[in-house]
Amino acid sequence: MNPMVTMAFRFIKVTIILVMMFVLSFILCAVIFIYLQDWMNPRGTISMKTFLAVTGFVLMVIFFIAFGWCVGKPLTYLIRWINRLSEGNYSQPQEHFRQPSEGSDGSLHHNNYRYPYVLYKELFDRMTQLSNQLQRSETDRINMEAKKQEWIAAISHDLKTPLSYVEGYAHMLAAADYQWTDEEKQNFSRQISDKTAEMKQLIHDLNQTGRWSVEQFPMNKREDDIVNFLRDMMIDIANHPLAEQASFTFTEQENVCMMDFDSRLLGRVFQNVFMNAVIHNPPGIEIQCGISLEGKRCIIVIEDNGIGIEETKLRQALDQSGKGIAIANAFVEAHAGCMSILPADGKGTRVKIVLPIRP
Repeated sequence: MNPMVTMAFRFIKVTIILVMMFVLSFILCAVIFIYLQDWMNPRGTISMKTFLAVTGFVLMVIFFIAFGWCVGKPLTYLIRWINRLSEGNYSQPQEHFRQPSEGSDGSLHHNNYRYPYVLYKELFDRMTQLSNQLQRSETDRINMEAKKQEWIAAISHDLKTPLSYVEGYAHMLAAADYQWTDEEKQNFSRQISDKTAEMKQLIHDLNQTGRWSVEQFPMNKREDDIVNFLRDMMIDIANHPLAEQASFTFTEQENVCMMDFDSRLLGRVFQNVFMNAVIHNPPGIEIQCGISLEGKRCIIVIEDNGIGIEETKLRQALDQSGKGIAIANAFVEAHAGCMSILPADGKGTRVKIVLPIRP
């Protein structure tokens, strides 16, 4: 049955019950007055007509009060509820429920409405659905806003790496102390062009941030060789002007390992890890990168012999969104993987990244 029709029938039923109570009360008072008339009024100072008029008036006042309480109290409550929603308070009030009962799982359940709120049960059900939906939407909006802010901070952080490439090669080209060959100049120009394209892509990602929905994440997975990809990333960092005095070693267990991944996001992961090893350690740092397979997992270990990182600073870096380590960890988790950062066997830092391989 239509909820509005059900609510109308319930309203009519309550009205009929109140009218019947009014009529029965009036008849009962009249009968009692007749039987006790001599004892209550021996001199006949109160006539039957006067008594019935006063009784009818009193009962009428009581009837309107009761009817107004049944009809008006829930409406007033609904108005206050709507005002709460308009002020951004989407939590559901509990006044219209009976004492909640405890379920088998220990949670509280509201099963019945209190009187007189039960008169508008269907309307309260719709208001409950509306409050829950608005609360979910607000939670999703806050989470999405936080996610966007983290993504913006991540892109702003990652823009520094290609910018440092451009700045470094530009200074090298402008240096008057060296006479670069045409081949070297072409190489510098090609590196600057590549890094400029990378910066454009990051800025494009930044502009697309406002178009995401709650469920979407900017990922574009494709099947590729992770071994070759990681090797190219390490060579690219080794050619960075800041990494001139760093040495890199790459070892692989398998020559090829095909898996689905987003090259931009994983590229930013490896870029952050390698650049952190270069920037936060003294010249002459040795960086070793190894990749191996264990069952359906790809294990990547990047280790250096630098000064290491304190546990408190590491914890702070992981908790601060927009920082290099936190960015790398978030992107690894987006690939259903995990990343751990531990002290190396001797000294320095050991970063272990585990990624799942599609069967």
